[in-house]
Amino acid sequence: MLKDAIAHPIETPETEQYRNSTWSRRGQVATYVLDRPNLRADCELDIPNDALLGQLGTPLSGTRSVVELDGYDETGTVGRNLRFVRVGLNAANELRPFVYNLLHFGTITASKRFLRGQTEERKASYVRMILADPAIQVSQYTFTADDQIDVLRQFVLLECKGLFRRREPIVLALQQHNERAALESIADYLRRYERSPFWLESFVKSYGFRMVVADLIHSSKVLRNPKFSDYQVLSYVDGGFPFVFWWQHFLSSVGPGSRFSGDRTPVFGITKGDEYYPVTSMAGNFAYITNTVPGMIYPHNIIELPRMSKTDLNQFYEEYSTRVSRPTFLKRTLFIGDIPPALQYTIPFILHRNSGYRHIYEAFRLEPSSSLRRFYRDLGYYPQNDVVIVGKIGTKEEKNLYDECGRETQLTQMTAQSVMPDYGNLAAEIEQEASRSNLTQQQVSNVSQSISRSLQVIERWSRKASIY
Repeated sequence: MLKDAIAHPIETPETEQYRNSTWSRRGQVATYVLDRPNLRADCELDIPNDALLGQLGTPLSGTRSVVELDGYDETGTVGRNLRFVRVGLNAANELRPFVYNLLHFGTITASKRFLRGQTEERKASYVRMILADPAIQVSQYTFTADDQIDVLRQFVLLECKGLFRRREPIVLALQQHNERAALESIADYLRRYERSPFWLESFVKSYGFRMVVADLIHSSKVLRNPKFSDYQVLSYVDGGFPFVFWWQHFLSSVGPGSRFSGDRTPVFGITKGDEYYPVTSMAGNFAYITNTVPGMIYPHNIIELPRMSKTDLNQFYEEYSTRVSRPTFLKRTLFIGDIPPALQYTIPFILHRNSGYRHIYEAFRLEPSSSLRRFYRDLGYYPQNDVVIVGKIGTKEEKNLYDECGRETQLTQMTAQSVMPDYGNLAAEIEQEASRSNLTQQQVSNVSQSISRSLQVIERWSRKASIY
C-alpha cells in the first residue's frame, strides 16, 4: 500500500487543504526517488544526475506533506492540430484511474486498442466522470498547425546546418585517404533517420511536453499555490525518454526561488506509460476518447500551447540532436510467454510500488519470432537494468527465447505467477478505494464484480501455466 512506502506520514494544514478536494479517503503521502546503477556506454539511463538530486540511492530526507502525480499524453497528427493532455491528482488517489477503468470498461487497464471496441456511450461517460471529479485536474493544450510549422521550420534549418558541419571532417578524412573513418562517421550519424518520421515528430511532441510541464506553474494545484512549501510534483510522460530528454537541463536552469527543482518536480518519460501507469493511462484514455468520440472536446477547456523563444528553441534542438539518438531507458520489464492481460498490464506498476517507488519500469514484450540479442541490438544492451517476466511457455520458439534469456547471467528473472499475491493485494486496495468513494452502491458493486472476474481468469491461467 502507498502508506507502507513511508514510515511516518506528515499531517499538516497543507495536507488538510489539499485533501479537502479529494474523496473521503484520508491523505497519505510518500517520497518518490530513483536510485542510480552504473551506466553502460551503449545504453543510457534517464536518471536525475547528482548535481540535481545529491546522493541518489537513498530516499530524500523526511516525507512531503503534499505529493501530486501528473500524467501526460498527446493526441492528433503532427502538421495538423495536435493536443496535449495533462491529468493531475493527489498521490493518495493514485488508484482512482483503475477504479474508473473498472467501472466503465470492466478492466483495470485500458489500452487504446481495447478502447476501440468500447461503445461511445461508455467512453463519453468516462470522460464526463473525470471532468466532474473535483479531485482530478485536467489541462488541455492545442498546438496549432501554424505554430508547429514555425517550430518545424527552425528544426529543418538547424538539421541542415548540422549536416553541413559534418562535411568538413569527412572531406578531410577522404583527403587523408581514410575512407573508412569518413564512412563510419556519416553512417553512424545517419542512423537517426532510420525511422525518419519519428525523428521529426518526436521533436515536435517533446517540444509540446516541455511547454506543458513548464506551465505547471499555472496549472498545478500545488505549484501555483505558494502556501504549499513542502511538496513534490512528479510528472509521468507517455512515450519514454525521447519526449523528456530536456528535463534535467530545464530543472537545472531555473532561477533561485523557482517552484521547480530536481528533487521536487522530477520528470520521467515512460515507454507505453499510457498502458501501464495509472495517472498516465488516464491522460492517454482521456486524450484518445476526446479525439475519437464526437462532442467530447469543450473549446473553453483548451488553451494554446505556450511558445518557446528562438534562443531557447535553438538550445532545445542542440540537446535533442545529441541525446535522443541514443537508446535511453529507466528500468525495463521484458515479458515472455502467455500472461493474462490484467496481470501483465499491472506488473510494472506493482514492481514500481514494491520498490518503495524508487524504480520506474518500462514494459516490452519479447516476441517468439525475435530474440534477446536483437532486442539489445535495437534498444541498447543493459541486462543489469532488465527484469524478465516469464509467463506460460507453450511453444518451441518461446522456449528458445526463454533459454536465451537464461544464458544472460546478468538478467533478473521472475515468473508472472510470483506476482499474483501482489496483484491480489492491489485488487483489494482498488476495491477499498471504490468503496470509500462517492460512487453509488451499484457502481461499487460493478467494480467489485470486475475485479472478481479478473482474479478468476488469472487463477485459471495459473493452474495451467507451466514451462514448456
